[in-house]
Amino acid sequence: MGPLFAIPILVAVNGIAGIWAVGSMMMSVPFISHCGAKPPASCWFSQVCNNGCILALIFDTVRFLAVKNHSKNRGYNIASFVLGIFSAVGLSITGNFQVVSNNVYLHYIGAVLAFFGGLVYLWFQLFLISDKIVKYIGYVVCSICTILIICMTVFHFCEFLTYTAICEWTLATSFFLLYPLFVFEFSDIDLKFTINTKGSASAGVDQPLKDY
Repeated sequence: MGPLFAIPILVAVNGIAGIWAVGSMMMSVPFISHCGAKPPASCWFSQVCNNGCILALIFDTVRFLAVKNHSKNRGYNIASFVLGIFSAVGLSITGNFQVVSNNVYLHYIGAVLAFFGGLVYLWFQLFLISDKIVKYIGYVVCSICTILIICMTVFHFCEFLTYTAICEWTLATSFFLLYPLFVFEFSDIDLKFTINTKGSASAGVDQPLKDY
């Protein structure tokens, strides 16, 4: 098992442990977004979201390169990669432009990109996963997340705040539980960095490639 198996686990741990730990600081917050209402919880909320953005970008990039070498669906893979980038950036926007700030609309735009866009991205990636059992488990969890998003939206517009909050916390937890399903995919990846160093202009000779 290669060391890259840790990437999906880190994404899940940061997401699940992060939001619940920050939520516990606020004690009585109804919504995840309200975790960013006051310091010190707001500081940790931003940090968790920014960590999640970086980890998600690493996940997206490694997954894109791995699928690129083993799949004929090049356009599908590129579209999925772009969607994953938007989702990761949306998570950072959610944490940095908090719901109590003057940029509340940016906060909601980030949340939509992070969770709506992220869920679509994970649906795409489940289609490309190799293990059928893991794939079907992912379909079940993704379906639950999709139902939760629909219910959360309906409850929000009907102003059933308690049910909206329950759906939101359950959705966030279920969403990040999808990432460990890719552990076996990542454990089979052998990542190698190649650096091409060029000589000085006077020498005019390229130096050999160095592999790490």
